[in-house]
Amino acid sequence: MIRVNLLSSGTAAEAGAWRRWLVVPQEQRAALIGLTMLVATAVGVGTWWWSIDRERRRVDAEIAVAEATLTQLKEASRLVELATAREADLRQRLALIDRLRATQRAPVILLDTISKSLAEGLWLMDLKQNGAMVQLEGRAMSLSALTDFIDRLQVSGRFARTIDIVTTSMETVAEQSVVRFAIRGEVTALSGPEGGQ
Repeated sequence: MIRVNLLSSGTAAEAGAWRRWLVVPQEQRAALIGLTMLVATAVGVGTWWWSIDRERRRVDAEIAVAEATLTQLKEASRLVELATAREADLRQRLALIDRLRATQRAPVILLDTISKSLAEGLWLMDLKQNGAMVQLEGRAMSLSALTDFIDRLQVSGRFARTIDIVTTSMETVAEQSVVRFAIRGEVTALSGPEGGQ
């Protein structure tokens, strides 16, 4: 009788086949090591490239943000320069106005004082100045308008003494009775920037 052990010999053959697949022959080991190194190098280079690409994208995004900020800063800088130029122009104008006020002449100050002192219902016809003496001639609708005018001139501080009434007379102009007057006063020194006020 002949016995055939099919189970044990089939299992041994399968185990030998797996061993052949798992165990690399000596002549193929160098190729397998080279292939492993090549795959590892490819994986390393791919990872490195992916990392560099990600870093490049991050840097590009930062550059885009920085360029947008730079554009905004340039616009703000331009606005600041315009505002600074405008401020310098206004300062020059104010300095010019101050210089003009400081060099304002006495007749201008006198005329300004007289015009600010005019009462309602009063008008001037003549103004004469001889040194410090000033004589004004005009018409008034009433004596109270004339006294208001004289009071305002004295309160202005531009006249050294009281203002004298030289003449007054009543006359008719366009069927209206008016007071014709002439007054005289001595002016003080009329210089300085406060004279225009």
